[in-house]
Amino acid sequence: SFISQVQWEMVAALQDNLTSCAGICDHIGANIKDWKVWATSENPHDVPLPAPWNTEINTFTTMCVLKIFRQEKLVFATEKYVMEKLGKAFTESPPVVLSDIYPDTSASTPVIFVLSTGTDPTGALIKFAEERNYLNKLQTISLGQGQGPVAEKLISAATKKGEWVCLMNCHLAVSWMGSLEKIVEGFSTQGVEDELFRLWLSSMPSTAFPVAVLQNGIKLTYEPPKGMRANLIGTFTTLGESEWESCVEGRGDRDNRYWKKLVVGLSFFHAVVQERRKYGPLGWNIRYEFNTSDILCAKDVLKMFVKKFDEMPWNALTYITGHVNYGGRVTDDQDRRCLMCILETYYKGEVVVKDDGYRFSDSGVYYSPPLGDYTKLMEYFQQLPMVDNPEVFGMHDNANITFQLQETMFIMDTVLMLQPRVGGGEGGGKSPEDLVDEMAEQFEEDMPDLMDHERGAAGMFEVLDNGAMRSLDTVLLQEMDRFNKLIKTMKTSLKELRKAIKGLVVMSADLEAMLQSFQNNQVPGNWTRVAYPCLKPLASWIKDFQRRIKFFASWCEQGQPTSFWLPGFYYPQGFMTGALQTHARRYQLPIDTLNFQFIMKNLEAPEDVSDAPEDGIYVSGLYLEAARWDRRQKKLKTSNAGEMMSLMPIVHFQPVQNYVPNQADYQAPLYKTNLRAGVLNTTGQSTNYILDVGIPTDEAPRYWVLMATALVCMSND
Repeated sequence: SFISQVQWEMVAALQDNLTSCAGICDHIGANIKDWKVWATSENPHDVPLPAPWNTEINTFTTMCVLKIFRQEKLVFATEKYVMEKLGKAFTESPPVVLSDIYPDTSASTPVIFVLSTGTDPTGALIKFAEERNYLNKLQTISLGQGQGPVAEKLISAATKKGEWVCLMNCHLAVSWMGSLEKIVEGFSTQGVEDELFRLWLSSMPSTAFPVAVLQNGIKLTYEPPKGMRANLIGTFTTLGESEWESCVEGRGDRDNRYWKKLVVGLSFFHAVVQERRKYGPLGWNIRYEFNTSDILCAKDVLKMFVKKFDEMPWNALTYITGHVNYGGRVTDDQDRRCLMCILETYYKGEVVVKDDGYRFSDSGVYYSPPLGDYTKLMEYFQQLPMVDNPEVFGMHDNANITFQLQETMFIMDTVLMLQPRVGGGEGGGKSPEDLVDEMAEQFEEDMPDLMDHERGAAGMFEVLDNGAMRSLDTVLLQEMDRFNKLIKTMKTSLKELRKAIKGLVVMSADLEAMLQSFQNNQVPGNWTRVAYPCLKPLASWIKDFQRRIKFFASWCEQGQPTSFWLPGFYYPQGFMTGALQTHARRYQLPIDTLNFQFIMKNLEAPEDVSDAPEDGIYVSGLYLEAARWDRRQKKLKTSNAGEMMSLMPIVHFQPVQNYVPNQADYQAPLYKTNLRAGVLNTTGQSTNYILDVGIPTDEAPRYWVLMATALVCMSND
């Protein structure tokens, strides 16, 4: 069926809670083909629901149904809903034209540019000042350490002379924001000597920015240009025609060809590393703030290499550009590997320079055009697609679904954050507090007992002749201790929350946050602080938690399992070390000479495993993201359309001494969650990262690196 268990449970909940959806479960069961056609259509938000639901429920309820079956399309349905209720004007961002805004400004009203990453309104302000012949009266200063007093003097002088003052990056001068508030307040109470004075401020969203200034000022938001086309045009607008023609003279046509071909390649590389960010963890594990300074520095290095060397030192050029100019920002090893694979496309060698038919992507749309003047280059950029296909980044079409899901979740999180925190009793229904109390009562009833090693099976936790326990027994004890701590926290907080709802104890900030989380189907912060990494909503999180407890309780009371459910561990890295240590002790080998070899078995579930392996461990429960495992060919293959994750078969982790991975295999990073990012530990690895798993493939490994293929321990639903 096209409906997952989680989706069916959500449909049932919709039927139970909305009278307009009564009978929808039966209708889906009786008309499964019609519902499948609707749910699998390319744009289900534009396709009517199967009759009679296309007329029986309103637009908002239709959006609820859409969220269940195709959550990533909710962002488009939301736009249609806003357009229907409020009008088209509320779905479009009007361009910021300073000449239109200026008549509404005054000497006592500051203009505030609310910045987002990659934006800089200073250029637009300077251009506007030129148009009004005010450029020589525009004073700009970037705030930072020690710049507050300088800004005060500029403002004091400008109010008397009728000049303009632009204070950039106010969020960097947190300690001076109080002084700014007093200055702006003085404009209203004491007045300004010259009414031509204007104060322009720019700041990223910051809690330190004075609320009074924000309320009294004119707010403008600037969004950076999005997409490869806008990025490339912006880069070459910054570089200009003089830079494009800067290598025309010298050694005939050689320098000019190398320079123009490679600087276009570098600009494409710069655009790709910036635009990949929109895909979240599929783009980069960590969101890096690559900006104009990176390409300007890399451009200078490229020009130096072009002019100084008769034969291009490709390795040196690639190393300095990738590992130094751009790599200096990159802190994650997997991101660094991805960065170098991207750069390899644009600095591939002589073929980039000498072959006009060389293309940067399979579509053939993106390439370094034949040598020409600056106008022809810009004309080529102008005809590039407005919307980028994931293939230019080396990614699957499914990456668009990931992007749309992120946008949907952002909208939903914002709506939940804005939702009123008090509930009314209209219609005689239960209040939010009553619903939370019922949830807490149910959680309390289902709460497992603490795990106790005294209930261990015969032979478990025995001390060996060397005075130590078996390595995996030690791992189990540590996991049980962590889960017991979580169980205690959950039991205590649930009791306190129910008392607070009844008014028996004071509703503390933690308990209020817990109440809000329960209302929003989110895991409370006081639980996540002592819990394992998990991105599931609360209802799914509870089921997952109970499954984890059941797994470890069974291990303790019935003995070591034949296969291990790796997603259940708090600390999988410790379990990996324990498995290696078991092998090292059995064969008297140094543990630092051991590594895992990985064998994909013809076994799908733990129930299929009759006996544990002679050496190593069987691992179950792993998912492949941005790829799938082909059971017939036993190779890594491209994902099916719309399939974000696919379940892996049982994997045999077999310790091998001095193991050298097959270079033809793809070394897929294994993460706890598909957030991928984590805190960098002392080894330089992310705490979310477990290890690399070698997977056989017919493609070059870099193909999967660009695809962002990885193994993860759990899905998010």
